[in-house]
Amino acid sequence: MIKTLAYIFISVFLFSCYSVDKAPGYIIKPKEMKSILWDVMRAQTLAQETSLKDSSIDQAVEIKLLSQKIFEIHKTDSAHFVKSYNWYVKHPDLLKIIFDSLYSQKQRETELRLKEKEKALGHPM
Repeated sequence: MIKTLAYIFISVFLFSCYSVDKAPGYIIKPKEMKSILWDVMRAQTLAQETSLKDSSIDQAVEIKLLSQKIFEIHKTDSAHFVKSYNWYVKHPDLLKIIFDSLYSQKQRETELRLKEKEKALGHPM
């Protein structure tokens, strides 16, 4: 009886130490995923602005080209990115952490640009 309880206790302990939210080895890790998503979102914005200024540029094609360059920089490909992104969509707690971090990064950059602009105009903070 004691051996059975010990096995149950050890099993429960080991399973409780396993984190369901950790990304498996075949998925892009959260830190790198955040970096790739940041670059992809910036590329989408750039493509949108470029296509608005130049009607000969197809926004979708521009996004695809910029995204491919981003994947090369991050040493991955679109299939691995999509597979990883879909995994994160199925694990919204981790995806929320990534997007919250992206939002904070955007806020910091916006505040920094505002401070630089105010400094250039000679306005004190």
